[in-house]
Amino acid sequence: MTPASLEEVRRMAEWTPRLGVVSIYLRLDPADRAGGWRTELRNGLAAMLDGEASLDHETAAALRSTAERIGERFANHERSLPRGEAGFVEVAARAGEETWWPSHVEPSAGALVEFGERALIAPLIHLLERGSPRGVALLSAERVRLLDWAPGRIEELHSWELSVFSGDWRERKSQRVADPARAQGVSASGRDQFDERLEESRHHFLGECGRLTAQIAPRRGWTKLVLFGTGEHRNEFESGIPSGELTVQTGDGADLISEPAGRLEGPIAEAAERLDAAGEIELVERAIREAQGGRRGTAGVQETEAALGEGRVESLVFDAARAAEFEQMVRRALESGAALAAVSGEGAERLASVGGVAAMLRY
Repeated sequence: MTPASLEEVRRMAEWTPRLGVVSIYLRLDPADRAGGWRTELRNGLAAMLDGEASLDHETAAALRSTAERIGERFANHERSLPRGEAGFVEVAARAGEETWWPSHVEPSAGALVEFGERALIAPLIHLLERGSPRGVALLSAERVRLLDWAPGRIEELHSWELSVFSGDWRERKSQRVADPARAQGVSASGRDQFDERLEESRHHFLGECGRLTAQIAPRRGWTKLVLFGTGEHRNEFESGIPSGELTVQTGDGADLISEPAGRLEGPIAEAAERLDAAGEIELVERAIREAQGGRRGTAGVQETEAALGEGRVESLVFDAARAAEFEQMVRRALESGAALAAVSGEGAERLASVGGVAAMLRY
């Protein structure tokens, strides 16, 4: 249940209904029986309508009708709630075009309702990044389970097993010989050969599973692959993945190979959260370090805006909770083909020292 693809975000950025758009981001807490999010939504819609006096009659009347339709949509919203929802509703006197994306990722900014000429897309980036599917491989010496995981959803795609046959080697009963020590040596030598071939088969098996996973990844939209298993097994599996095709991450050394799917959500979600947070911190620190060195980075609003205007930004990094402040910068980054990273937690705290935004530059 992902909120949108990057291509859909680009299309939403270009959408310009005649009377404007109402953008809505809701943080839905399934455990909140009191429905606090409904109060936040009503307050957001009321605050939006407070500004209607400055609008022409047609737009003001259409905005009131649109707010009523939005309120009615959520009046009996008792289905199984996701963690968050983003919506974009055309302002119209009667039902117009609208798009809703539920997500198992909470919007960082909390509840937000905004009317404008265009959709507010910057907060979508955080939902897109954290909600995107990724591959997960559970590894052992003779078995690999490949999963497609996204927050709140898990699907097992493959379970590969190494079948060990005798092949061209078979342990046979040796004839009685006069020298028992020699017989023991022959038997030990045979076992050594079998062990070597078995180890070679295991290495080949894990590498082949890595190669197959690399082929599956683009069809599933994965850019990240999380591995669970021992360091040796992870290295052998990763040896089959062509360089640069996937960001391979280490979950941990936990043995999850025999765990039922129902018990995997917790450890996978925990590892994904940890890895995402570490990646965000690294990206923020790298951008700030490059900016301080005067080389391939900027820090702060003015420097980053100037770099965007020159088309030099390779990756725009901003505080997810303050995304609405950087809406125009996000749009310019999308237009120039720059990557986008909306960070939260410790990464956002470190970014606060430079105004909540930084960038890595192409040159």
